Amino acid sequence: MADTALPSRTSLAERLDVLPFTRRHLRLLTGSGVGWALDAMDVGLISFIIAALSQQWDLTKGEAGWIASLGFVGMAVFALTLLVYGVATGASALVGGVAALLVLRFFVGLGLGAELPVASTYVSEFAPARIRGRLIVILEAFWAVGWTASALIGFFVIPASEAGWRWAFALGAIPAVYALVVRWGLPESPRWLASRGRIAEADRIVAAFEADAGVEYTPPLRKEPASRAIAKTARARLATLWNAAQ
Repeated sequence: MADTALPSRTSLAERLDVLPFTRRHLRLLTGSGVGWALDAMDVGLISFIIAALSQQWDLTKGEAGWIASLGFVGMAVFALTLLVYGVATGASALVGGVAALLVLRFFVGLGLGAELPVASTYVSEFAPARIRGRLIVILEAFWAVGWTASALIGFFVIPASEAGWRWAFALGAIPAVYALVVRWGLPESPRWLASRGRIAEADRIVAAFEADAGVEYTPPLRKEPASRAIAKTARARLATLWNAAQ
């Protein structure tokens, strides 16, 4: 398909806003959506796991409440990365007591706390203006995917054996690994880069999206200020008169 020339624009944000939806948009939407699904899956899965642990470990109501709520405390304190979530969730499958599980649940919350504000902002900054709202709705729909996954794991995996809850934690870490692999190749936000003065990096990222969309950015022509042009003309005329007089 032949390239379509875009009108001259001076803003990186404007260039992003007019693009059609591309495979690059789909990739960053999917990578961010998996993070949302992990949030939902963790929130749903822990309720099934607590039911199993209450019988195996003879948990008190207070201990069960702490296990359920400490992840939310972690989400409120700080936003880290999916790496924290993946490590903490995988390690939860190996714990042998309430204290260790409480600590790991807190770190799970730290890891997932980044998803809600960061993922939606990230997708918004790349999304073309005319479909930005729809892409955010699709992103939020990944929450239902996570809850569905937690329900399936809670129904089929956890009751299957005494170690079912460990397998549930282990399964919860697998999507985090996938998300990390996907996100490793996702670009930095051009708007953020531009705000830090890293214009060349931001321009390369926007240009990659434009190339994927089959469009060509035409830089605006720099017009010389009128005063400078008049001065040049005056000097040229004086030079002509001087040469003629000689």
